[in-house]
Amino acid sequence: MNEINKTKNFYTLMCLAGFLIILLPVGIANFVFGYMLGDSPCTLCWGQREAMIFIGVMALFIVRYGMKGKYLAALLIMTAVGLYQSFAHYGNHAHRDLDQGFGLAVFGIHTYFWAEVVFWAVVLLLGVIFAFAPKFNAFEAELNGEKFRKYTKFSLATVVISAIIVASNVFQAFVSTGIPPYVGQGDPVRFSLNPKYIIWSTDGWKGLWQNISFLGKRDVKAPDYAFESASEKLGIVFDNDSQNAPFAKIDENLQITSEQNISFDKPINTLDFIGGEFVASSKFDVAFMDENFNIKSAFELDPYFSATIDPIIGIIPYMQDKFLLMGSNKSFLRFGKNENANEVLQYADFIKGADKFEGQGKDLGRGRLDTVRAKFHHVASMTNDANYLYLATVPNNKNAKDFIISKISLKDRVLSGEFSPKAALKEGKTLGDLYVTSMAFKDGEIYALSKNHNVIAIIDIAKEEVVKVISYPSEIKNARSLFFKDNKIYILSYQDGSNKLYTLK
Repeated sequence: MNEINKTKNFYTLMCLAGFLIILLPVGIANFVFGYMLGDSPCTLCWGQREAMIFIGVMALFIVRYGMKGKYLAALLIMTAVGLYQSFAHYGNHAHRDLDQGFGLAVFGIHTYFWAEVVFWAVVLLLGVIFAFAPKFNAFEAELNGEKFRKYTKFSLATVVISAIIVASNVFQAFVSTGIPPYVGQGDPVRFSLNPKYIIWSTDGWKGLWQNISFLGKRDVKAPDYAFESASEKLGIVFDNDSQNAPFAKIDENLQITSEQNISFDKPINTLDFIGGEFVASSKFDVAFMDENFNIKSAFELDPYFSATIDPIIGIIPYMQDKFLLMGSNKSFLRFGKNENANEVLQYADFIKGADKFEGQGKDLGRGRLDTVRAKFHHVASMTNDANYLYLATVPNNKNAKDFIISKISLKDRVLSGEFSPKAALKEGKTLGDLYVTSMAFKDGEIYALSKNHNVIAIIDIAKEEVVKVISYPSEIKNARSLFFKDNKIYILSYQDGSNKLYTLK
């Protein structure tokens, strides 16, 4: 086959591809879904449909005016735009339960996912077409000095039919969304030609240019840790005055009975007393210490293997002789002690200590917790009872009002419930004023230690209510951990460059 014939075949394939993307996804969506079934595209749906139209039109431009770089560039750019839109659309709904999608479905799959398929199909077809394309100088030779190529019966028919489909979409868009400044809707009503049911709205412009970020609503700054303050980036001013707490009254005031410095070379972010040992963590370092705070064993976590684990915010006992370590991003590691651990196998989880600890094996390993109300919050504390573990959110730069406790089954690590505790609060205040850095479980109640305002909220799990509020002295300036030992309350604070452990009553 000579190059001129290969060129003609190339244009035939390009014409067919451009025609099919306008005829099938765009045409069916317009005529069948729109006029027959009453589907009215949302804003993102229109964006995806427009991208498909641009792709098809650019393909027909190539067929008419020849293979030019600017047309190919426009085609690829619009494919990228369409992929972005469809991915964003699909991402908004992919997490939903069975049959909770948005809009109409084809073969059980909703249109926003089919859009993703269409745009990837464009990429694939372009690759196939250009794999069999002629030499580039053949395009100029085939054009033979003319400004545009002559229509064949097939190419003319595709242009006419495509023009009708595009015009019909323009009409539907005008009816359902209006003209600028009116824009589409996130949840449009059923398509109708009856003016009584037509809604034109400008609500889509509200807040459009505020807080622009590549992460959008996921642009949540990292929480405050003992090893790294985050007050400025979170927009939170911490104070140690319990009188500024959001609660209507303080029921009890704790007093310091003793104080000691813990000799540890890093800021301790979490400290607990488990099975006769102190368990401390700092970012990705974990140490098991005796009652005199001498280190018995330790490891450094590899945070990036498998499920990424953000800095450690809590360690709890798990399945009698094991432990569960939680990161602030709600990713976790189930690990255990083993003096004869296989260092090669455990290399995956530990930078140091792989010969003394196990993260790989039966009933061990990493995982992620899926939350609902707390999805856009970090957690800074964890505790557990016999059946569940509990996580508490901390305020952030996006949401400084909500305080949510998540309840997760220890058996299968699946979310069992989430609640915002009831509480007697000052007017205009919320539990989001707290900054809970530690929780401890005792007698059916959670003791939630707030670094901000130096208070401990005692939460009845069954009632989902704050039943008592305790203050602790303002001398404790950066409270990180609360635990019980020998029926005494202990609070760890990293301040003045030291890890200080306070005993209170």
